[in-house]
Amino acid sequence: MGRRYAKKTGQRPQEERDLSIRAEFNDPPDLDKLCELLIRMSLRRPTPSSPSPTARRTELASAQTRTTP
Repeated sequence: MGRRYAKKTGQRPQEERDLSIRAEFNDPPDLDKLCELLIRMSLRRPTPSSPSPTARRTELASAQTRTTP
């Protein structure tokens, strides 16, 4: 008769496994750099390809006041 089937992988049965969790610690954010970045972004002027919000409102208001012939 044949032999009993045995897996040929290197894995251990689940009851023999030792599972653990490893915490990964990251450096805290540099708040000075983050604040500087946010200030620079808020003070940046809009590019010519994107009109300012006030220009959009002016365009919308002038389009609404025009009469159609």
